[in-house]
Amino acid sequence: MELAVREVEALGLDPERFRAFYADALPRIYGYFLHRCGGSVPVAEDLTQETFLASVHELRKGRRPETPIPWIYGIARHKLLDHYRKQARAEQPLADAELALEESAFLVQDDGGRERAVAALAAVPVSQRTALVLCYLDGFTAAEVGDEVGKSTAAVHSLLERGRESFKRAYLEVEL
Repeated sequence: MELAVREVEALGLDPERFRAFYADALPRIYGYFLHRCGGSVPVAEDLTQETFLASVHELRKGRRPETPIPWIYGIARHKLLDHYRKQARAEQPLADAELALEESAFLVQDDGGRERAVAALAAVPVSQRTALVLCYLDGFTAAEVGDEVGKSTAAVHSLLERGRESFKRAYLEVEL
């Protein structure tokens, strides 16, 4: 992959280098959002656009990331967090997202399980859903989630515990 060689040089405003970076990163970032937004194409497109606009803004301010792909994923995570915060403030449900409940004994089956999981996740309260998605899909620690959403680590652990129970109950009740 040509970009891997270029990653040793800092990404800047060079149009050719940025074009190669964009071509490599665009499908990755779009897929990242699409997976975490329950297949909502408009939300994934908007967040992808916001991510790349933010990256160009940073580059224009003189930022020169040495590892562009991890850097753009960091921007994407912040955009996703901003999206969750806006949704929570508006008291609207978050966009659907698939959830892999690694710490639960409850396993989602492949036969319609994904759709059922998405529907069940939509029934989980916003604060619990945010903690579940950030920890289990994005790999944040409870302390990192707490820092991002303004809660203590203990409060995040409580949200995760209640969220797993809420998800399990909703999953068992969902009929497709």
